[in-house]
Amino acid sequence: MPAAAPPSTMSDAVAAYHDYVAARLKELRAQATALRAQIANADLGAARATWLEAQQTWQRVGAAYGSFGDLGNAIAPGSRGLPGGAASPTFTGLRRIEYGLWHGQGPGELVPVVARLLADLDALEAHLPETAVDPADMPLRLHEILEDSVRDHLSGLGDQGSGMALALTRADVEATQEVLATLRGLLERLRAGYPATLDQQLGSLAAAIDANKSGGAWTPYSQVPLAQRQRVNGAIGRALESLALAPALFSTDD
Repeated sequence: MPAAAPPSTMSDAVAAYHDYVAARLKELRAQATALRAQIANADLGAARATWLEAQQTWQRVGAAYGSFGDLGNAIAPGSRGLPGGAASPTFTGLRRIEYGLWHGQGPGELVPVVARLLADLDALEAHLPETAVDPADMPLRLHEILEDSVRDHLSGLGDQGSGMALALTRADVEATQEVLATLRGLLERLRAGYPATLDQQLGSLAAAIDANKSGGAWTPYSQVPLAQRQRVNGAIGRALESLALAPALFSTDD
């Protein structure tokens, strides 16, 4: 069966992306449910693996998580700027679970955090029809998702102990590719060949990241050799330079 044609209008692109986000949130809820059971059973290895899958799923939401307001902040916040940092009672969600799993916390401390995460996901799904991505944000997010990767993952600032900067950046690449897929027809109309250039650069970035995965396991970022980090940094820099054109193309579109 031939692939479906990409959306031809921005409203179609937003609608297609909204369906994609709804599917990712259902996936995330299933992962959080499994995570609660694993933590309750003190199955640390399985819980760490499921946490990573769940955090990657959240990263793949990509262009939408900035639209979720307080619920988005509750699902995957950072601890920077909070009074008490990671010990703050307002530090919740996936990043709080990461902190606990890599800092020796057990079911008594973490099961309530996962229960709160599940409640926040339920609330977000209930309000999802009201939180559609602003059409003006789509081309901006095409560029900003990987900017966030550099700021939060590759810098180490967002890490709460897992060291999974490359795994999360890889999920951000997939999120960027998904936004590109929804905007492909519009971008091709504005600049012929531009989506193909982005495909090539994002593919090169994905390959540079995947080189740090062996036997299905990601190398903690602190253990990645400098030369391999530089390849990732170079590839993400080239992609960001090209992606930065997208918002300008739409701003000049009549």
